[in-house]
Amino acid sequence: MEGCTNASALTREIQRLGYRGDVNTVRRHAKPYRAGAIPATAPSPHLTVRRVTDWIMRRPEHLTDVERKGLEELCERNRVLEATVEYARRLALMIRERRNEHLALDVWIADVRLDGQRELRTLANGMRRDRAAIQAALTTAYTSGAVEGNSPGSGR
Repeated sequence: MEGCTNASALTREIQRLGYRGDVNTVRRHAKPYRAGAIPATAPSPHLTVRRVTDWIMRRPEHLTDVERKGLEELCERNRVLEATVEYARRLALMIRERRNEHLALDVWIADVRLDGQRELRTLANGMRRDRAAIQAALTTAYTSGAVEGNSPGSGR
């Protein structure tokens, strides 16, 4: 908005602020400004699996308006994705808030096994087999994080 349309300079500037993208993405977003047209709305972000996964797994209230709109548009075009988003968010909420309401995990697993896509059903089947460990993770404050991946003689 200050008039700089040099993609390399803009990329360096925003990378100092934490941007992890590349100059080509910045170039694509700066193009309308170089032509003298300032878009009325922000351009849609370049979609990647990582970006959409981030939108799905983040708390909905932490999404920007552009991110929320992008995910809504994707879900409108693909009802399977819409259902997957719902299952992923339900599971993330259960884990994030360590919810262990009676049968909540069992209900999630059953719902996914009946209605979810193949990949989610595979996840649900594995979770059903490891139910006791998952339930323990949801109900106890203990963690193996300090020793995870450390084995005798590993030099750690």
